[in-house]
Amino acid sequence: MATREASKYATKVVRPLLSSDKSEAKKRVLHLYKTFYRQIPLMLFDRHLPVTKEECQNKLKEEFLKNKHITDVRIIDMLVIKVSGKTI
Repeated sequence: MATREASKYATKVVRPLLSSDKSEAKKRVLHLYKTFYRQIPLMLFDRHLPVTKEECQNKLKEEFLKNKHITDVRIIDMLVIKVSGKTI
C-alpha cells in the first residue's frame, strides 16, 4: 500500500531530445526560422513560384506562430527535428 501511495506522487524524469532547457530550445527555433527565412529568395528563384518574397515571409511567420503556445521543451525539440528533416 505504501508503494502505491509513493508512486501516486512520484514524477517521471525524462531525458531531453536536444535541448536541456527552454532557452536552448528557443535558440534552436530561432536558428531554424532564420535558416528558412534566408532560403526564401533562393527557393523563389529556383522554383519560379508565382508569389512575392513578402508573401513567403509572412507565411513562414504564420506557420511558426501556430506553435507559439507550446512550452514543453521535448515537444519543441520534436517539432524542430520534424521540420529540419523536410526539404524545402
